[in-house]
Amino acid sequence: MVTVDTVNMSLFLTEAVSELQRRDYKLKFKRETTCLYCFELKDWITPENFIVDESYYFGEIFNPDADRMLYAISLSTGGKGFLIDTCNVYMDNISIEMIQKLKSDDLINTSAMKKPIKLMNEIFAF
Repeated sequence: MVTVDTVNMSLFLTEAVSELQRRDYKLKFKRETTCLYCFELKDWITPENFIVDESYYFGEIFNPDADRMLYAISLSTGGKGFLIDTCNVYMDNISIEMIQKLKSDDLINTSAMKKPIKLMNEIFAF
């Protein structure tokens, strides 16, 4: 687990997302209270219908509320995608099943990701 400064955090995060997309994690998810919402499928995915393949932590030194988690997610139907979520912020607004599903015991070290690819806003241009 590595903490990066504010300037580099979005670049590291962007590179990790780009790597996941290269590996066919194309769907974009949003965390809801009891499930995930998939923008491309326009569907809610319950915890029993997805698994977390990988998780990445991106810390913010000066503002801990800006910490982020990136999850690589596989659906039971075969689709793959990613979720970018806040750490600690709004965690009281999540079901126990979702907490258990998103629990990250094995975080991937982000220190090896050095080369910025594109800004995070470009990835989330809906």
